[in-house]
Amino acid sequence: MNKRLSTSHWFNESLFNEALVKGFLLVIGSSCLVLIVLNVMAAKYQVALAEAILLMLTICVWFCPIQWRHYKWFVSLYVAFIFACILIGISFSPLYSGRQVWVLIFPMTSYLMLGKRTGFWLSAVCLCLVSTILFLRFYDDFKDGLISIVVNLFLAYVFLWGLTHGAERVHKKMLYALKKIASTDPLTGLANRRNVSQNSLYQLQQVTGMGDELALVLIDLDNFKKINDIHGHEVGDAVLVDFAERLRAHVDDNEQLFRLGGEEFCVFMPAAQSKDWSVAFCQYVDDSLFYFDELEIHYTVSIGVSCSQKGRGDFKHLYRIADQRLYKAKSLGRNCVVLMD
Repeated sequence: MNKRLSTSHWFNESLFNEALVKGFLLVIGSSCLVLIVLNVMAAKYQVALAEAILLMLTICVWFCPIQWRHYKWFVSLYVAFIFACILIGISFSPLYSGRQVWVLIFPMTSYLMLGKRTGFWLSAVCLCLVSTILFLRFYDDFKDGLISIVVNLFLAYVFLWGLTHGAERVHKKMLYALKKIASTDPLTGLANRRNVSQNSLYQLQQVTGMGDELALVLIDLDNFKKINDIHGHEVGDAVLVDFAERLRAHVDDNEQLFRLGGEEFCVFMPAAQSKDWSVAFCQYVDDSLFYFDELEIHYTVSIGVSCSQKGRGDFKHLYRIADQRLYKAKSLGRNCVVLMD
């Protein structure tokens, strides 16, 4: 049975956001349960009823699929109900009741549930409404003390909003860095095979839009094991880095380049230019020497090329055909290009 790693929530933005929302719903639901019991014991049945409705809505949001086309509207209704309950509670409760502290969930709630832009304006509106209610109800009794309360409330709002926004930005930066690390070969700096299938679909769409087909150029360094055995792995690694630099110099878009593993590399390009490019690049590698300290190393490559047909051809299919042609290039004596079976 496949198990999802716990770190996947940190690596996947949608999973991370979903986990945050579920955590928020859990807090709201638990709070509702406690408050329902307390208000029933205090014979405040209307308040208990409102909290029971909020609990049911919380459960519905928990199990509501994000893919549902009315999900955003339902969540907006849920957030509006929470805010309305808190505002009504403040409107009819004494200043010392403690219900005012619930307004501090406005910034994080709106941000998590509705997004940055909608959450910002909704929080601002709610803050203005709360301040208006407090001044209308309590200014005559508390005057300067109430001003101090509202100022502290505003500062707390700003702090919580900034904290939520800052945490999201840090997470996005961490997520980008993790994705970059996970999808990049640490030795050559080229993309690894993690996202090669997805990239091939993108490249296929690009070349199909230009009226061409997609070519997968599969390249393997000849007799690479001998280089490692004779000169050591340090020299072997240097050869791989040198070869990656040669690829970069001969391909306009580095997103077309991948190190699939070991000494195997691939390049995506329009089929129309794949033959001339492959032959020229194979000859270029053969004609160029690599110098490492006092060593002079000559290495060659074998290349197999496959092309999509009528805009069809996923990476596995293209790779299987290119690998067969690469194997044929090896059997023909290496240092050559095979374009057909």
